[in-house]
Amino acid sequence: MSALPADAPQAAAAASAAVEEGDDAAVRLSGVEVQARRGAAKTPPETELSPDDIEALGAYDISEALDRISSAYGMTDPPVVIVNGRRVQNAGDYMTFPPDALSRVELLPEQAAGLYGADPGRRVVNIVLKRNFQSRDGQLADARPTAGGRTSQMADVRRSAIANGNTSQLGVRLSSDTSLRADERPDYLRDNPQAQGATLRPESTSVTANMSVNRRFGEWQGAFSASARAQSDQSISRRDDTLARLRGQQRGVTVSAGGNGEIKGWSVRVGLDGQASRGSQEGLTDRKTDNRTIALNLSADRPLLDLPAGRLTMDLSGRVSRTSSTSAVDGTSTERTADTADMRGGLTIPLLRAPQPGEEAGRVNLGGASLNLSGNLRRQTGSGGGGGLTGALSWSPVKQLRLNGSWSRTYDAPSDQQLFDAPYYGDPIVVFDFATGQSVEILPMYGGNPNLKGQTSERFALSLSAGPFTPWRLAGNINYRTSDSRDGVSSLPGVTPAVEAAFPERFQRDADGRLTGIDQRSINLLSSRSEVLASGVNFNVPFGGKTPSPSAASLRASLNHTLQLKKTTTIRAGYPVMDHLAGDGGGTAHNEFSATLDARRDKWTLNASARWRQAYRTRRDTGVDGQSDLRVSDFTRIDLKLGYMLATPASRQPPSTGAAATTPRASGLRLGLEIENLLDARLRARLGDGRPAPGYGRYDQDAIGRVIRVTLRGRF
Repeated sequence: MSALPADAPQAAAAASAAVEEGDDAAVRLSGVEVQARRGAAKTPPETELSPDDIEALGAYDISEALDRISSAYGMTDPPVVIVNGRRVQNAGDYMTFPPDALSRVELLPEQAAGLYGADPGRRVVNIVLKRNFQSRDGQLADARPTAGGRTSQMADVRRSAIANGNTSQLGVRLSSDTSLRADERPDYLRDNPQAQGATLRPESTSVTANMSVNRRFGEWQGAFSASARAQSDQSISRRDDTLARLRGQQRGVTVSAGGNGEIKGWSVRVGLDGQASRGSQEGLTDRKTDNRTIALNLSADRPLLDLPAGRLTMDLSGRVSRTSSTSAVDGTSTERTADTADMRGGLTIPLLRAPQPGEEAGRVNLGGASLNLSGNLRRQTGSGGGGGLTGALSWSPVKQLRLNGSWSRTYDAPSDQQLFDAPYYGDPIVVFDFATGQSVEILPMYGGNPNLKGQTSERFALSLSAGPFTPWRLAGNINYRTSDSRDGVSSLPGVTPAVEAAFPERFQRDADGRLTGIDQRSINLLSSRSEVLASGVNFNVPFGGKTPSPSAASLRASLNHTLQLKKTTTIRAGYPVMDHLAGDGGGTAHNEFSATLDARRDKWTLNASARWRQAYRTRRDTGVDGQSDLRVSDFTRIDLKLGYMLATPASRQPPSTGAAATTPRASGLRLGLEIENLLDARLRARLGDGRPAPGYGRYDQDAIGRVIRVTLRGRF
């Protein structure tokens, strides 16, 4: 063993200080290397965001930051969030913390889903919190459309604290939106004179309060959180040539308590959740609902045995719940109670083991591979049973190349909400009625459908991802997904004569044949199939050279493309197959592109996103193009957000031990300017013969348009 250098103790202390304060990367000082990394996940990350990358997102809280990351990386489902490399009882407790409470964010490769008991195909994101953090901050926002007629205000304050794994937070948010009246949009009123006196957007006010506490007790961590929300809405709609005022109120409280720790080799998470809500709607239908839910959640995982390629691990999870509700519609009251039990199990089996850093590769090196098998061992709800099986195979022949495939088949009974929710009217919408060739404003009806059957779904996915390469951290991915369903639970596929002929009871017309309402409660569709090819590329522009402080600048960009290869539906037995790409039963675009850019330079941040959707056709008659078809044009939307730090945070000097200084985080006043729908784009459409399509005027499909929002954030 070689002797340590004379300054090893001081170097080790410096390394320890750096690990304590920074993002916990391996530290090398004077011959001492600290390899351990706090908060590391079970598998190395595919992509990692540093504190500067996180700050460049321009987010107010961690939830907003993860939404931005999900969009940039083309995630179709919300990610599974782990904290400091571990599953926790309730990851939602951490979502309202400021983003600068993070040391780093890790996007794990797809095979990590099996390691953390998640469904294959869902990405796992590891958020690593700082050891110590405190803040009291708030945000004020004012937003208005450039066309006028509506104002929105929001105020949010919160207190957050982290101390060696113990966390706490308390926050309150108030928001208010004024109504938008039809007479404030003259162009809309000219094309829709029947909307005189009605509102295009409701008046709304809400208040939300939340608190959470997480504490360590030896090897266990306990958690408690609670949130409360109250919201009221008011709108005026025209129904049967009369104006009706709709008032709605929602009140709700959610409480969660639990913990996670180790029991005889098992990593265990247990939680008890309770929820109570009350809602009402007055106007066309008088409706009152009270819902109460209590649920017990238990999950655990542990290694079972050591195989040549690694550890075989098992994960188990279960949930039992009881929901009670009381609904009263126009004086008729209904009570129900439903019990649900769900148990799931999975195995992650290592097949190949890639050489680890410092190891010599053998004569034959096939990289690393693993197999995940999981299934619903038992599922029972008040509306029936369910079950399913899932398999996923992951292979990484080299470090920067990853292949993943997954298959699943499930049967799900309808949820109690889908079956028994009381009917209610939603906000008015403008639809094109093929039967009359005119556009109309209607009130859609939502709620439960007690005649729903269970659905069977089968999914397959195959993906290839590569990178990061070069100093630009260039990474790309391509994936192919198919989805087949039988008796799928869905809303009406489109407002076409063929759909109305199949579900005539869902369309309401007056004596003159004018469409007045659509029942959008869920239905069963006989069968459907979808095939999608999606791809994406991400990169960071490195800054350095003559820049005084490389860490003061960062730029991350992404580009994603979705190609819809097939989308078909058979609504009922005896009806023809609807090809949505050709325009049957509501058209679907072949191509969609999206791009994001997040940049930071000293006091400035810039966030931009763009989305383009290709034009598509909706046929009047299934299987044939016609002059009365609806041809929707290409659509492009751009959103822009600019931030500026008004007050410069106090710089932190490097410790005398020589540890690297950390980048100062936002601790002063920050002014933000957001422009939603920068180009004030609107959906445009023409009929098959080239005439302008009714219902696609400037304010028909989007009465708001471009919105300017000014925000002021501060830490106090």
